[in-house]
Order: sequence, then structure tokens, then C-alpha cells
Amino acid sequence: MRDIDVVAARLARSQHGVFNRAQLMLGGSSKRAIDHRVHSHQWERVHSSVYRMSGAPLTWESRAMAACLTMDDGEGVASHLSAAHLWGLAGFAPLGVVDVTVPRHARPRCRPGVRYHESRAFELLHETRRFGIPVTGPARTVLDVCAAVDDDLRALAALDETRRRTLASWEELWECLILHARRGRNGIARFRRVLERRWGRSVPHNQFARLVERLFVDAGLPDLTHEYEVVIAGHRYRIDLAYPALKIAMELDGRGHELQFDEDPIRTNRLETAGWLVLRFTWRRLIEDPGGMVADVFAARRLRSGVHQPHAV
Repeated sequence: MRDIDVVAARLARSQHGVFNRAQLMLGGSSKRAIDHRVHSHQWERVHSSVYRMSGAPLTWESRAMAACLTMDDGEGVASHLSAAHLWGLAGFAPLGVVDVTVPRHARPRCRPGVRYHESRAFELLHETRRFGIPVTGPARTVLDVCAAVDDDLRALAALDETRRRTLASWEELWECLILHARRGRNGIARFRRVLERRWGRSVPHNQFARLVERLFVDAGLPDLTHEYEVVIAGHRYRIDLAYPALKIAMELDGRGHELQFDEDPIRTNRLETAGWLVLRFTWRRLIEDPGGMVADVFAARRLRSGVHQPHAV
């Protein structure tokens, strides 16, 4: 095996089967040798100056790596919705287009399947690696998601997942807002809104909880507490959604598990004997009767607001 093949094999092993011309040239390869291997089908051209080892698996990760390698100087970084997927944020599946952020005025010519974003604050990306792919840091990823989506619900999902998995601290998130706000970056207003919405509060544990929260807030109900912890007779429980001051507990059951509530009567009984009013909501009801859910919560608040409440357990 010649030196060029050794270099290419080493790069392919660490980069999902892909590499670019600049890396090969740095390893001592020549343009002629590179062209020969492409023409002889040892390598496949993915983009101009980006190649894939023939037979290497075709995966989303290899496409994302190839998209980053379209920058010969190695400064392409997976970002926005692509970064959200790489960080494993629930609800952000891989897309056909790979988002790549590059320095200001360094955008290459269009490449199929790649969406470029220029950054005037490239040094603030806090670039790291996920599965060997260069990616924006978690806080910057949430900011970029805020710029890429059309509503606050998906932005909240990115923030909630980031906080739930402790990928970024509140300090890091607020610092990201402050540093980028000076430059007027896209998504700043939405980023500020979702940070203020969650600051000092617990976060929903899944998309169902976020949708229910959105339904209630849009209906004019006060903000809820997520994952509220209570201890009853030595037993520790987490309530999906709650109004602790009124001792109203809302238990949520997702798709496909409509009978789950009947499987844990002891939990419900303990909550109720401790003075909690327990409301149960299923995914099916959210789809078929959202207005009824809202009416139930308003009725529960009216009922509890008219009587003296003991301290929360």
C-alpha cells in the first residue's frame, strides 16, 4: 500500500469514510495520484475536493462529515438543526440538508445537500466534536435552533433537552445570549424569550408535556411547574405538571399507554389522601378534546382557590 493509501485509510477510519483534497495533500499526496484513484473507482467524489472510500457505509454522519470538509481549511462546523441532532436532542431527526457554519466571507460555492451559514462570531461557536464530527457547542446550538425554527415550541424543545441532559449550564446559556446579542445575531429575540420562560423553573420531560403546557398557557392559564417532587409517607414522587400552591397535580400519559394510570392506584391514592387534586390526561384526549382539558384545569383552579389549602407536602 502506498503512502497516499495509508493516509486516506487513516483519515477514513476517523472521519466516517470521507476525506478532502487538502488533507491528502498535507499528507504528501499529489493531484495526479488523487485523480487516478477517483478515475479507477477506489474513491468516490462526494463534493468538489471531498472523497469517500469506495465501499464505506453511506450514513447521515458521513454526509455531515463530508459537508464540513467542503471547507479545505477545516473550518466548517455542523450547526443549527444538524447540530441539534448530533447532540441527540429529542425531536430533532436528521434532515436531508446538512447545516454548516463557516467564518464570515468564507462561504464556498453551493454544494448539494449542504446549507451554509456565515458567522461574524466564529470564535464563539465553542466548537467540539460529536462522533468525530465538528459541531457547535450546546449553548450556541440552542441559539442557532432559535434562528432556524418558526415558533417558540421547537426552540423550547431544544432548550429543555439541553437542560434535561445537563449539556449546558444556565450560566453558559445566558453568556451565549449576552455575547451574541452584541452582534445582533438571528434568533436572539426568540432565544431570550425561551430562556426567560424557563429560567429558574423545571423543564418538561418530553414533547407531550411541552404540548400540554402550550395548550394551557395559550388558553390563559398561569405557568405550571414541571416534574414537581413531593414526599408522602416516606415515598418520593414526581408530578408531571402541578400548581403546588393549590395542590393540583396533572399526570400525563403518552401515546400507546392509555391504561397506565390504572396500573398505579397506590401513587394516586397517596397523592389524594395528602390533599392533592389529581387530574389525568392522555395523548388521545389532547388530540380529541383539548378544550375539555382546559376546562378541567380552570374548574380545578376555581375549586381550590375557594378553599383553604394546607402546605404542600
